[in-house]
Amino acid sequence: MAQVAWGELHIEALLALDATGEGRWRSRHGDANLNGRSYGGQLLGQAMMAALKDVPAGRQATMMQFLFLQGAMPDEGVNFEVTTLQEGKRFSSRRVSGSQGNGRTVLDAQVTCALPLDAPEHAAPSSAPADERPEDLPQLADIDPALVGGLTRLGGYSQDHKPSIEFRIPDPLRQLSSMHMGGRFRFWMRAARPLPRDPHLHSAAFAYLSDWWLNFASLGLHLRDLGGRQLYISSLNHALWLHRPIQADQWLHVDGHSPCAQAGRGLSIGTVHDRQGHMLASMTQECLMAYAG
Repeated sequence: MAQVAWGELHIEALLALDATGEGRWRSRHGDANLNGRSYGGQLLGQAMMAALKDVPAGRQATMMQFLFLQGAMPDEGVNFEVTTLQEGKRFSSRRVSGSQGNGRTVLDAQVTCALPLDAPEHAAPSSAPADERPEDLPQLADIDPALVGGLTRLGGYSQDHKPSIEFRIPDPLRQLSSMHMGGRFRFWMRAARPLPRDPHLHSAAFAYLSDWWLNFASLGLHLRDLGGRQLYISSLNHALWLHRPIQADQWLHVDGHSPCAQAGRGLSIGTVHDRQGHMLASMTQECLMAYAG
């Protein structure tokens, strides 16, 4: 199994799966994070890809509930087993279990797809200014090192970036300043390369992206209180609700906030809009955030 360096391949390749039997798939590439484990977004995206392999035509992914059970090793393939939970007139639901080595379960997920229905609609507006151009915002590598230098105390965060993801932080002086971090963090992201017009691939690519910096809303405001200590961070569970079809290679605005961190667990909640202000998705993540050592 091919392990790649930090973000070396583009998202489509990182989500590729090989069939190993009926309802069974195996990952082709590993995507290591800075802690030497598989990047959580890759596991999310691969599980979504596996779940969507046999869904009836016209049914779009609408929900994923995901448990990170054990750290996945990027130099080992992940075996995905898909079982049908529901196959109704409007909804299809799948369970996905992922394992490595001698049956070590690393993830468990449920994915639902649905036909679009004629129904009432409403959506929260985007918090991004109407004239904000993400392509004109600084990349992480261009931000003053004094602002991002403390990120290394948040395990897994650094000044590095993933070439598979384009990432922009509006108003970094305010958002990354220890004087202003307050449990809220917004940013723009998209797949770094164009993707084929496959809606299932875009759903899986969005799942890949959804793990990127979401939990910073929980973590960032504690940087000023760490002193010389470091935080150990690990994703515990993750959920996605896809309200509209998503194009993961177009700019997505994420507005995240954290209502609570307690007893070593921090909750982050994000809303996702496109550049036109349409609400596309909602997502949540609970992460382990405890003092290291």
